[in-house]
Amino acid sequence: MVKFASEHEAEVEEILAASFNLYSLVMLVTGTGFAIFADACARLFASPELGAMLPWLPLLLALNIFRNVGIRYLQIHYRISNIFWVDLSFFGSITLITILAHSLGIFHTAMDFMQINLLGGALSSLVAIVYSRKAFAAMPLLKVPRNEYGKLLSFAKYQAGTSALLTIQQWADVLVVGVYAPAYVALYSAAKTLYRFFDAVREGATLLIVPIASKLHTSGESDKLSALVEKLLFLAFAALVPISLILALGSELLMSIVYKNKFPGIAQVFQILILTGFTLPLALVSTNVLIGIGKVKGLFFSVLGGTIIFFTLNRLLVPQMAATGAALSVLVSTTAIGIFAFLAMRRELRISAKGILRGMKGIRTKEI
Repeated sequence: MVKFASEHEAEVEEILAASFNLYSLVMLVTGTGFAIFADACARLFASPELGAMLPWLPLLLALNIFRNVGIRYLQIHYRISNIFWVDLSFFGSITLITILAHSLGIFHTAMDFMQINLLGGALSSLVAIVYSRKAFAAMPLLKVPRNEYGKLLSFAKYQAGTSALLTIQQWADVLVVGVYAPAYVALYSAAKTLYRFFDAVREGATLLIVPIASKLHTSGESDKLSALVEKLLFLAFAALVPISLILALGSELLMSIVYKNKFPGIAQVFQILILTGFTLPLALVSTNVLIGIGKVKGLFFSVLGGTIIFFTLNRLLVPQMAATGAALSVLVSTTAIGIFAFLAMRRELRISAKGILRGMKGIRTKEI
């Protein structure tokens, strides 16, 4: 959606409506499918709780539709402050409710975390509707030109798969812990909640990179795009690696402040999760550049490879290591996606280690 709206600004309402219709259809069909086969999934994973959770999945996905589409609209118009409040209403509310629920002794299972996410999704969608109300009101939902669907579908057959795989990864680890190590669900959910600030970083990267990459690629300015990507990679590493290192080293103190030592061992789990920041710049920049230049097939297979690694490691490690095993699965699979996506991007653009280091010089020169 962002790519096509950036390239065809006069068609924003039609593109937004087509994206809303297609996205809603895919999410609701997917969620309903899992809900219908909830009992079969519960038997497959030997988890009665999973059978109780999956019927709620259509509602969870539906409550996030306006949030996700609204953010994309705001992204097209670079309304960064509005996106900040939408994301804060989602991630912030989930964090606060999780802490409050645990303090009151009512947060114990993966189902509890599901219900918290229902509240977070509903709240953030309401905020997105407020900020994007004019766009939603102007959407010709029942009068979308067929060619708009055609453009989106030709691009979305891989992009939709990529989004689905990433969404599954964001939530599946909590479910896996609930299946194989239910006693650690609260601990892992608490650690993952604080780790989700990286999701806000991802949203910010998407906001800036996709429309810019799309415009430069469309105008044929490949050299300029390559130089920009090298600078972005340098900036991302320069910012995220020190932050991740500080958070990893200070994880014991941070967990004691936030959770008051209520989760013994949570610092180690959070420390493993936060180490993804050392390779996250590769994924942040590469995935969004690939979307911007329309090379989503390479992105899809990069994410597919990481997803296979994610589920394989979860199946092998969680039964033996509980929450620590899930955190290691996230760390390794996130690193793999970053490397795979970077290699896919290098096949399209001239990116080098020297160029990334020159990015520092270019930034300093511009500042002077």
